Formats: sequence, C-alpha cells, structure tokens
Amino acid sequence: MASVLLLHSALGLRPAVHALADHLRSAGHAVVAPDLLAGRTFEGGEAGYAEAVAFVQEHQPTIQERAGTAYRSIDGPRVVLGFSMGAGIAQDFAQTRPEVVGAVLCGGGGFFDGWTPDTWRADVPLALHHAVDDPWADPAEARLLVDIAARAGADVSHYVYPGKGHLFFDADLADEYDAPLADLLSTRLLGFLGRFA
Repeated sequence: MASVLLLHSALGLRPAVHALADHLRSAGHAVVAPDLLAGRTFEGGEAGYAEAVAFVQEHQPTIQERAGTAYRSIDGPRVVLGFSMGAGIAQDFAQTRPEVVGAVLCGGGGFFDGWTPDTWRADVPLALHHAVDDPWADPAEARLLVDIAARAGADVSHYVYPGKGHLFFDADLADEYDAPLADLLSTRLLGFLGRFA
C-alpha cells in the first residue's frame, strides 16, 4: 500500500479527482486529496481556464499553505501525484522533501531554468504523463526533467498520449475527456503505486 498525496489542477477538486482518489483507495492505497481552492471549481474551455488561472494567481500563497498542510498530515514515506498546477506542487515536494518516495506528474512538471532545482534524488521514481498536443504542457521542459532525473539514477517513465486533452481523465470536460486514455492512465498509475505495496 502506498500513501498518496493527490493534488488537483487549477480547475479545483472536481468529481473526477474524487473518483480517481476513490479508485486508488479501492486498490488498497491511502489517499489524501486536499481541496486547495476551498470549494471553488471551474469548468474547462478557454474562459474556464482563464478564470481558474486568475483565481490561482490571486490565492497562490494560501494554495501553497494548504498543500503543505496536507503534505504534513501524512506519516512516513509518501508518493506525490499531481495534475497541472498540482503537478508543479508535487514536483516541488519531490525535489525538496525527504519523505517523498515517488512522484507522478500529469499535464505539468518539467525543468524551468531559474525556477526549478536541477537535481533529483536517485531513490525517487518519476513518471510524467501528458498529451502530445496539450497546450498547457511543455514537452521540452518535461524532457529536461526526465534527463535530469535519469542522470541522477532515478527510475523514470515519460508517457506521451495522443490528442490535446490537458485533463483527459475528467469525464465532465467534454472537449478533453478520452475514455480509453483515462483507463490507460489509471492502469499506469496503479502500476506505479504497486511498487510501494
């Protein structure tokens, strides 16, 4: 069983995130999925993402504080799993907190010069997941992070999915959802977490 910190995107703690947390729990894992936006959720699409990004920028310190509180609520080794905004927070925890034993970054994460440490621990497996044409993910930055982690000796997987869905696992985002890809992501997440059973 893995202890998992599941961090949602800027769209908030949507039903799809609750469903994913429950799915991981049904496989025997302990999952903490904090509501970093205190009940606010946003729809997809250009307007929805713009509203979400503006909200996150305005409340960034509070969001970071809530994420830190959730992180500290877990005892012992933990895996960090984040989507988009949550992937950035998860990556920061993986690079700076000794309790992290695995990191999964979906639709986010990467090496950003001047912002991201250019180091990774060899004992922290890393998996990145994003769509090939995701407008919110930078494949070049993801590739740099993969290279940094691999050169450090970490077990690294980089999964690139067809399409452009940023949160393709979310069934309520009609323009992004892809059921077969969502199932594949779920299978790969369980495979990653299985190593900590």
